[in-house]
This record gives sequence, C-alpha cells and structure tokens, in this order.
Amino acid sequence: MELVLKILIRLKVKFIMTNKLVAFSGGKDSVAISQYLINKNIKPLHLCVLCKGLEYPSHIKYVEDYCSAYNVDLKIVYSKVNFDWLLKNTKYIFPSSSKIKSRFFQINQQDNIKRYSENYNFDVIYFGRRLADGNSIKSEYYKLANNKIQSFPLRSWSNDKTNEYIKNVDLSPIYETERGRVRGTHPVNIANTYFDDGISEAMKFIKLMDSDLYTKAIKLAKRKKENA
Repeated sequence: MELVLKILIRLKVKFIMTNKLVAFSGGKDSVAISQYLINKNIKPLHLCVLCKGLEYPSHIKYVEDYCSAYNVDLKIVYSKVNFDWLLKNTKYIFPSSSKIKSRFFQINQQDNIKRYSENYNFDVIYFGRRLADGNSIKSEYYKLANNKIQSFPLRSWSNDKTNEYIKNVDLSPIYETERGRVRGTHPVNIANTYFDDGISEAMKFIKLMDSDLYTKAIKLAKRKKENA
C-alpha cells in the first residue's frame, strides 16, 4: 500500500511539473479553455500566434490585457505569414475553399505551436477546439510522434455551454458586432463572407475595425483578382 501511494505521489508531482502551454488566439474558444484551466488552478503559458501586420490592433491589445488581468504568462510569436507573403501566396487571400483555409491554419498556427513546444520543451499543449465548432477531434488526448500531448478538454462542449461558461468574461472587441461574432478573431485575410459585385460584408467589417487594415485588404483583393 505504501509503495502504491509513493508511485501515485510521484506521478502527481510529475504531472504538476510538466511544462504546459495553451494555444491562445483570444477567440471565445481559447478564452473558454483558458478559464477552464484557471478555474482548476492551472495557469500554463498562453501562446498566441499572430500574423504581423494582418491582425486588428484592438484584438492584440485585448489578448495582452486579458493575460495581464488573469495573471497568466503570455508569449506572442509571429508566423511567416505577413502582407508580402500573401502577395506571393494569393490562394490564401480570402480563400473560399475549406481545404485551403485548413492548410492556412496549419501553416500559420499549428506549425508554429508545434515548433515552439519543441524548441522550449513544453510537453502538454491545451486547445479550446470543439466538435460543435466544426473541428474534427477524435479524442480528448493525442500523443504525437514527438511525445508531446495535445489535450482538448472542451471537445464535446456545445456552443450554448461554451457561451454560458464565459458569459461573465470580457471578450475581444471583434465580438461586439454581428459580423465579428460570425468571422471570429482570424487575421484580416480570412473571412466567412467573400467578394460580390461591390464591397462585401467582410470588407465593410475590416473598414469598421481598422482603416489601415482596410487599405491593406483592398490591395490584397486587387492582387487576388489579378492572379485569378
């Protein structure tokens, strides 16, 4: 019995000492997983992957303010995706294909999270991804080939349960408009409404949120049409 207790204590200590991080975009699902962990007295590093020059400044400020308010460590890393990169990779400018969007998220987020966890020896990565949000997640836990563990504690949560859980938490200014609630906190080149004969709802939203990003979005749209 004493041996069993010693083993259990050792395992518990090992788990506590495990380096953990949470993928934190500042969107509502990442806020939900952050709150879930904080409420369990787990405060992993919050890793936020951004595209330089393609993010809404008010949203970046929200990410910083949130982590400061909840006393969690924040690390912002920038991916290779920026304005010039998009000019050379035009298929990622307002893509309508779910396959292309998935590839973009792989390049922009998943590859950078993987690289960071390997470079800085993080063993467990928490995600707020959920089945109800259209994600394909077969299990709450995955052990990768590099021995890192990906954890999805909110995998089975419904939209209603998620919204109820974070109802008292301030969210990004992006969610203050109906359009923002639909598109989420993606960089400016990703939208859920695309171009029509004039300026789409996506472009109107960008103009509302930030004039500098709107100017960039116009240039990106022009390049996309030139390469169509």
